[in-house]
Amino acid sequence: MKTMTILFLIAVFTNSLFSNIPLQEAIENGIKINYGIRNNALESRILETDHKIKKMSKYFSVNGSASYLYRSEKIEIKFPEIEIAPGMSVPGPDIGEGTNHNYDLSLSIYQPIFTGNTLSGVVEINELQQILNLNRQKFLELMLIGRIKTVFFNHQLLSSQINSLETLEKKIGNHLDKLEDLHREQLVGKSQVLETMLRHREILLSKEEIRNSLNILSSTFMELTGYDIGNIEKKFRETIVDQETSMELFVKNHPNLRILADQKKIIHMNKKIIRGKNLPQIGGFAEFHYGVPGINFLTNEWGSYFQGGLKVKINIFDWGRSNKENVINNYNTEKISNKERDLIRRTRLRLSELFTTLKSLKGRIITFDEMVNISKEESELKKMMFEEKQISNKDYLDSVLNVENLRSLKEKTALQSELIKVEINTMIGRKEKK
Repeated sequence: MKTMTILFLIAVFTNSLFSNIPLQEAIENGIKINYGIRNNALESRILETDHKIKKMSKYFSVNGSASYLYRSEKIEIKFPEIEIAPGMSVPGPDIGEGTNHNYDLSLSIYQPIFTGNTLSGVVEINELQQILNLNRQKFLELMLIGRIKTVFFNHQLLSSQINSLETLEKKIGNHLDKLEDLHREQLVGKSQVLETMLRHREILLSKEEIRNSLNILSSTFMELTGYDIGNIEKKFRETIVDQETSMELFVKNHPNLRILADQKKIIHMNKKIIRGKNLPQIGGFAEFHYGVPGINFLTNEWGSYFQGGLKVKINIFDWGRSNKENVINNYNTEKISNKERDLIRRTRLRLSELFTTLKSLKGRIITFDEMVNISKEESELKKMMFEEKQISNKDYLDSVLNVENLRSLKEKTALQSELIKVEINTMIGRKEKK
C-alpha cells in the first residue's frame, strides 16, 4: 500500500512538473526550430560574408597569367634602296626576325584610385541589406509568436466548450437516470425519456466534433513549438497598451515599416552609384612580363620587362541608360512610399475596429456574468417546478442548457478578447516583456 501511495505521489509530482511550462518557453523554442527563421538567420551570415568580399573590392588585386600564341609569319623589316653614287643604288637589306612560337608569363597588380564612390556604395548597400534582413527576422518572429498565441487561446476556447459540454452531459445524464427510474414506476411518459436521451446524444456528438478540432490545434501547437499544449500553463494572458500608444509603437517599431524604409535607403544608394559610374574611373596598374620574345620583338630569346601606369575609363555615351535607371528608381521609391502610407492607414483603421470590439466584449462579459447568475437561479426554480409537474420536461432541459450556454459564451467572449489583444500586439509589432 505504501509503495502504491509513493508511486501515485511521484506521478502527481511529475505531471505537475511538466504541466506548468510557461508559454514564453514554448515560444522561444518555436523560434529556435522554425525553418523559415533559421534560413533567414543563414541569410544574415551570407550577407556578413558578402560584406567582407565587397570591402575587398577597393583594395589592390594581384593576377597572374600565361599565354601561348602561334604566328605563321615572322616580323619582316624591309629597308629602301641605298644610293651609293649618282645613278647607282643597291637594294636595301630585308630583316626577318622574331619567332613563330610566342610565350608570355605575367604578374599584374591593379589598384582602384577613384571610382566615384561606387565601390563604397556597394558596401553600404550590403550593410543596409543586413539591417533589412534583421528587420525581416523580427517580422518572422513576430508572426510566429502571434500564430502560437492564437493557437494557444483557440485551444483554451475549445477546451472551455468541452468543459461546458461535459458539465451539461453530467447534468442531463443524471436527469435522464431519474426519468428512467420514474418511467419504470410509470410516473412519467416514454416521450420525456426519449426527449432527454436525444438531448444527451446531441451533447455527445457536439463534444466529439469539438474534440476533433481540439486535436488539430494540439498537433499545430506541437508542430510550431515542439511542446505538448497540455503541458503549458493556462494562466497566461495577453497585455496591451491603449490605442494611441499602439499606433505610435507601430509607426516607430514595426519591422514591416522598417523594411520599407531600408528599401528606400537602398534605392537612394543605387542612385548614388549610378551617378558615380558616370564619373571617371581611375586605377593604377603595374605588370611584370617574362616571355619569348621579350620587349624586343626582333629577338628569339627569353626576356623580361616591367610596365606600369594609370587607366582612366569614362562613360561617354550609354543611350541614356543612367537616366532611365534613375527614373525606375524614382518610381520604386514612390511605390514604397505608397505602401508605407497604405499600411499606416489600414493599421489605424483596423486598430480602431479592434479596440471598439474589445470595449464591446468587456461590456458583454459583465452582462453575461449577470445573465449566468440569473439563469442559474431560474434553472433551480424550474427544477422544483418540474418535480412538482408545473412545467414540462422540455422547459426544464432548456433552462439547464441555457445556464451552460451562457457560461460558455462568457468564457468564449473572454478568450475572444485575448485573441484580439494578440492581433493588436502582432499588428503593432509589440512583444511581451519577459
